[in-house]
Amino acid sequence: MSRIPWIVFLAFATPLSHARLERAICGTHRDTWKEELHLHRQARQKLAGRAAAVSRPARADIGNIAILEDADGVVARRNEFNLDLKSIRFTPSDTAASRYRFAAAGDTFDQAAATAGQPLDLNDDDTRLRPLPFSFPFFGKTYQEVFVNSDGNLTFTSGDSASSERSLGRIVAGPPRIAPLFMDLDPSRARDSVRVLAEAGRFVVTWIGVPEYQDFGLGAPQTMQVRLYPDGRIELAYNGVNTSGAVVGIAPGSLMGSASVLSFLAGGAQEFSAAVLERFGGSEEIDVATASQKFYETHDDSYDYLVFFNNLGLGALSGAVAFESTVRNSRGGYGDPPVDVGREYGSPSRLQAVMNMGHLGQYPLDPNAFVPARRLSRDTTLTIIGHEAGHLFLAYASIRDPANPRARPMLGFQNAHWAFTFNSEASLLEGNRIRDNGPGTTPRFSTVAAAEGYAPLDQYLMGFRAPEEVPPTFLVAGAGASFAFRQPQPGVDFDGERQDIRVEQVIEAEGRRTPDSTVSQRRYRFAFLLVVRQGSQPSQADLDQIETYRREFEAFYRRASSDRAAADTALRLALRMSVFPAAGVVAGRSAQATLSLQRPASAPVSVALSSRNGLVSAPGSVTIPGGQSSASFSITGVRGGVDEISAVPADTRYDSASARIQVAPDLQALSLTLESGRGQRPAGDGPLPDPVVLRVTDVNRLPYPGVRVQAVTVPMGSVEPALAASDAEGRVSFRWTPGANPDNFLRVFLEGAPQSAVNVASLNSRILGEAINAASYTPVLAPGMLATLFGTNLTGGVPATADFPWPPSLGGVEITLGGQPASILYVSDTQINFLTPDVAPAAQAPLVINTASSASRTALVRIAPVSPGIFYNAASGFGAILNAGTAETTSASPAPRGGFVEIYCTGLGALKDRETALAPAVTIGGAPAQVVYSGLASGYTGLYQVNVQVPADAPSGPQVLTLEIGGVRSNTVRIGVR
Repeated sequence: MSRIPWIVFLAFATPLSHARLERAICGTHRDTWKEELHLHRQARQKLAGRAAAVSRPARADIGNIAILEDADGVVARRNEFNLDLKSIRFTPSDTAASRYRFAAAGDTFDQAAATAGQPLDLNDDDTRLRPLPFSFPFFGKTYQEVFVNSDGNLTFTSGDSASSERSLGRIVAGPPRIAPLFMDLDPSRARDSVRVLAEAGRFVVTWIGVPEYQDFGLGAPQTMQVRLYPDGRIELAYNGVNTSGAVVGIAPGSLMGSASVLSFLAGGAQEFSAAVLERFGGSEEIDVATASQKFYETHDDSYDYLVFFNNLGLGALSGAVAFESTVRNSRGGYGDPPVDVGREYGSPSRLQAVMNMGHLGQYPLDPNAFVPARRLSRDTTLTIIGHEAGHLFLAYASIRDPANPRARPMLGFQNAHWAFTFNSEASLLEGNRIRDNGPGTTPRFSTVAAAEGYAPLDQYLMGFRAPEEVPPTFLVAGAGASFAFRQPQPGVDFDGERQDIRVEQVIEAEGRRTPDSTVSQRRYRFAFLLVVRQGSQPSQADLDQIETYRREFEAFYRRASSDRAAADTALRLALRMSVFPAAGVVAGRSAQATLSLQRPASAPVSVALSSRNGLVSAPGSVTIPGGQSSASFSITGVRGGVDEISAVPADTRYDSASARIQVAPDLQALSLTLESGRGQRPAGDGPLPDPVVLRVTDVNRLPYPGVRVQAVTVPMGSVEPALAASDAEGRVSFRWTPGANPDNFLRVFLEGAPQSAVNVASLNSRILGEAINAASYTPVLAPGMLATLFGTNLTGGVPATADFPWPPSLGGVEITLGGQPASILYVSDTQINFLTPDVAPAAQAPLVINTASSASRTALVRIAPVSPGIFYNAASGFGAILNAGTAETTSASPAPRGGFVEIYCTGLGALKDRETALAPAVTIGGAPAQVVYSGLASGYTGLYQVNVQVPADAPSGPQVLTLEIGGVRSNTVRIGVR
């Protein structure tokens, strides 16, 4: 990366006595796993403070159904509200409020402000737009108005009056939000109970005794307050809150960054550049982490999914009949981030997801009958189980909207389900099958089916189908914002504009599906569990009901995946194959694999091995000796391609195992990736404290065991061993003793393939030259400007790119300018791109750089009010200039005389309501151009956009464009004119 890439900038409702909610199929969202672990830890902490309870022996399985009791924390009130008569202050770390710290304090509720506020006439599920008395910065953007919503929260850019679940996922995926108490409140039952006080120095919204919604009578009153200040401070105060569940915190919305789910009273010193939230739940719930731990006390770690039902009348979540929480994900290309929290669920290696299906009584006895609350969507018990199982992969992928990079137009509810307006081909993950009635027809579109199976795009994202097997589909734009979040329903007519979608566009947005369909896992093991009251015996009717679901789901899953995948729902002992679910071997070479049991068997276990395609060879059988738990065998690559090895034990109490084997034709298909050991400091003259660990893999990130890897030191030093073979996970490990030369490094490569070399950077990093304008390379900085530093060995060999809002630390790199932290956009061994903080202009100011591999260094830089620079292509000289309203550069499509263009630049100085305080002057081919806008580009800080009209008398062809602001001229670039 030689410069900043400027083109980048261009479950059904559970009936409750106290609440009314829109019927939703599930409560799953991208951060469900964080929410569940937070609640689990809070519950365990609460239990730890009590007298130690005696752990009860586990219940025996009944057939293929595992039985758990509601004891030992399996059912718990996991995080009761604890902020009453307390307050939370969020303090921004910079003037743009792109990062926050928080602190809890005592009661700061301002009764005078509450009384002085003007009442808002808010009804149940209502919203009102109010102007702010000052510009309010929030997560890197500035707002002049705010929506006050009845359900205990403020939002920016749009109101939120939906009656669906008031959930953590809705906060993370929705509009930018401040939530003092996000729950179902009804101001219509207490008129004038929401009051707004707007003063020059603060904006205060108070909910005074607003009752929680309930169908009959008056719900519990809730009193809380939010106070906003011109410098971006946010204060939440509580003075009479009595609730069974709510979400509290702040969020930039639109899934920006990685949300943090924590306890506010526990405190924390770190800074947050994304959502900071706490979910309170005072009602009894199944703690799926504790329940999983109890299950694994008596069961092997041989399941991909645990499926929990209960006969206790407990819903999965308030407002949702079911949810899925991902436990492990190491795959990519479908919009869900990696995670591995399996050990907290009692699973050392295999479990991938838990599914809380809620109360058994919600479901009809016939697994193919419509669930009453979801009759319109045609959902059955089996489709709901399939829906939750699909959430391990879906629905998080979407094309991008060029006008709003944060938007995910293919997604609807909680940005974790297909939108109503997306032709999902009747996916189990919502959306509809939509019929296009043709241009000129009104209504143009009709929904004709829902909840039938995993659609072709689903199957690609799940790893069951190649991209070339996915037919094009479409999205209906302009149907109205609320349409996208509707539950699926056949028979709905609506109008809008058709937007065709190809799988290649999804891949462009989300990246390659890795591993791809050739080697991805296709057989998943499910365990069905029933949680019962302590000491009680489940009825035969309950057991028969779950047994029917379990048995029928196997055939349903195969049909839903178009016979491309299978579900095994029997309870069996584990037989693990070390190369599961997929691994690689080089043609003509061999690798060792292992079959293992979770505990030694008393008698020998014989296992038959077979190869599906004959591309690999292995012995016909392997026997694990009695009293032992494993046995090894050899896999040899015969010729290139993908094969599958199956292992079937003679003892049917054990599970069968299978693994896909990629046979690489030669070493050219393999690569080395550095996993750990970079950026260490020597401890005396001996080896580095930690080994240098690399992994032998391929484009699908498969491990290749048994591959020989060499390591050499350059120009001096030593390494042990000099030659190593990769283990079952494809890893190799070296102990490196660096030499005295500050530029030494370790060179590691596949034996016989020096072109595969990875250089582990030396321990001493260097900064080369000065900090410069990222667009023009001028060595003068300005406040709020994108800047660049060049150097060597800055990150130990691993580049990193941050999502917006950019964090203060990335890849071990931190920068301060004039004592203020800078936001980091990109780091690599040779370059750091950062956003300068808002500091006062100075002839010289200290720039301090800290990296993971060296001590801090300080340089003096000049800070001017402006330092204009236009981004450009160094090879052609053409500027980052687009024809207005398009993605077309003037180098490819010259701008017409009289037309408008957008110039992308940085360093234009101070802002006033997102527009530059100073007016720039622009010339094209020597002729002055009329400037119609000068300010921040949409969606970013530090990137400026200047819109100008091309002069009618500008010469045609490539012309020189200049920009001047505050008496300082930018670099000159080229623009195409016709």
